[in-house]
Amino acid sequence: MKKTQAIQESSGRKIFLFLNWVILGIICLIFIIPIWNVLITSFATDIEVMGNDYLLVPHSFTLNNYFRVFNSGYMGAFKNSLFVAILGTLLSMFITVPMGFALAQKQLMGRSLIMKIIVFTMIFDAGIMPFYIVVKSLGLINSMAAIILPMAVSTFNLIIIKNFMMGIPESLIESATLDGCNDMGILVRIVVPLSVSIISAITLFYFVSYWNRYFEVIMFINDSRKYTLQVVLRGLMFESDDSLGGGSYVYNNLKMAVMVLGMLPVLVIYPFVQRHFVSGLIVGGVKG
Repeated sequence: MKKTQAIQESSGRKIFLFLNWVILGIICLIFIIPIWNVLITSFATDIEVMGNDYLLVPHSFTLNNYFRVFNSGYMGAFKNSLFVAILGTLLSMFITVPMGFALAQKQLMGRSLIMKIIVFTMIFDAGIMPFYIVVKSLGLINSMAAIILPMAVSTFNLIIIKNFMMGIPESLIESATLDGCNDMGILVRIVVPLSVSIISAITLFYFVSYWNRYFEVIMFINDSRKYTLQVVLRGLMFESDDSLGGGSYVYNNLKMAVMVLGMLPVLVIYPFVQRHFVSGLIVGGVKG
């Protein structure tokens, strides 16, 4: 009886695992096929993409599309996006990490009230017009600061870091205090090294957020030379001809080449933070 039940359970387990593999495989294909299409099309010739909107099997290979992008105005937008993403991420982490450390200290005066105010900003939004008026009153219109400063701190990222740092043993901080280490020393020498996983994950969050910045750019930036890649890329998707000047026609292969460059920075950064990503988010999400 028990042996028969064990066999049935084993068979049921195999069927369950098989169905899991099938479902996960289908989901992976749903995400991988569009990316593969973008990559293959970016290396295709103009003749190959004429009348063929969806390529999955490469029939040609050329780097001319990337050379055209490098020699066009799109690289200026790429540099703008890179500047905003790097500078914005550094500024955001410089603010978020110390704030998270301070809010993780139970003896902080008014800590509960501060957290309520911070959470309030995540739930309620004043709206677009007050946002625009504040940015304009600060004289940030048509400057890169308008894309960085108003979004320098993410409430969600701050709470995740705060929760993670609350899990650091208080005995370590107390020992450092007894040894004469001040708060800044504790943060730099003890808390940050112990928080590498969550800092890596939040850094990636900030970088992707700044890299994909679009709405704020079209709202605050008037000079097309300061447009980020996402704004230029959207315009390119609706362009049919003469977007590069000189009467040249914009085929899908050139559009896909710009899209590959748009994905490249995140693809380069992710492998370096991937091993910290999941563990940092799990611990930061459950503590506190």
